Amino acid sequence: MIKKIIIILILVFISSILSVCIGSVFISPKEIICILIYKVSSIELININKINSDIINIRLQHSLLSLFVGASLSMTGVVIQSILRNTLASAYNLGISSGAGLGAALLIVMGISFNQYFFIGVSMIFAFITILFILFISKKIDKYMSSNSIILAGIVISLFLSSVMSFLSYMFPKYSNKIILWQLGSLFVRNKIDIFIIIVMTLVFLLILMKHSSVLDIMTFGDESSLSLGVDVKKMRIFFILISSFITAVLVAFTGVIGFVDLVSPHIARKIFGAKHIIVFPASALIGGLLLNVSDIFSRIIVQGANIPIGIVTAVIGAPFFLYIFISNKNNGM
Repeated sequence: MIKKIIIILILVFISSILSVCIGSVFISPKEIICILIYKVSSIELININKINSDIINIRLQHSLLSLFVGASLSMTGVVIQSILRNTLASAYNLGISSGAGLGAALLIVMGISFNQYFFIGVSMIFAFITILFILFISKKIDKYMSSNSIILAGIVISLFLSSVMSFLSYMFPKYSNKIILWQLGSLFVRNKIDIFIIIVMTLVFLLILMKHSSVLDIMTFGDESSLSLGVDVKKMRIFFILISSFITAVLVAFTGVIGFVDLVSPHIARKIFGAKHIIVFPASALIGGLLLNVSDIFSRIIVQGANIPIGIVTAVIGAPFFLYIFISNKNNGM
């Protein structure tokens, strides 16, 4: 167990170094380390290139953002897959991400320059409205709001929201590029406060989930078993969906819609570390950060001189993985 965690931590460290090295201008690891030492201790081991120093600042913030966004996305994936007992479920394919994205898209077509935190507020409102619709439809399908009814309702809502986004792009061609780019996701760093908010949010989210990890362990046995063990399944399911929706909305407001990380990372974490959530949450967070960091590196090198939207890269990785999970579940009779 410890060896596996150390290996993942080493991979995260290597990916972070590469993330700072690689770009339109390549900066050697040696220069990066020397500049970082200079920033911390004022010890000048080499002649400091001011331009490279500024580039390192930007890329370091970029790398931090990808690590913590990936971590948060992964943990929401663990939660949703656990409470619905379905490894194909995620905030992305349930429509929660699309709901938050629709709120942002509506602000874009209004053509007004809004404060970033207003975007967060509107994205949160639309994410919660999406959840309310999912829960409403789920209750109409099944009064006990079973996992299958929530997944079915989520798919219906997701398809509807996708059509609304397409309609907005068609009706407002002036803003269609912005809407499309928002749907494809971006890890563009705006300021240090944004990164600080995401880091704090991710750590608080992890602590909350670790505290409730035993409840999620019980819920994976099914509704009847959970009820017999004293867990209020309906109440806890709504709690976990709401907190996951909140995290998703904040991330969408900052980065746009980034899919498949919340699908792939939890699956890998469970394969490596087993099913206990007290281990799966931090492991999934590390794997999600690593996956998004590596995806970000690929987005810079696939086309020379251009950055491919991060959502395209994660989709290329995630789509075949989704198919693999689907086939595995079918072979296992799930």
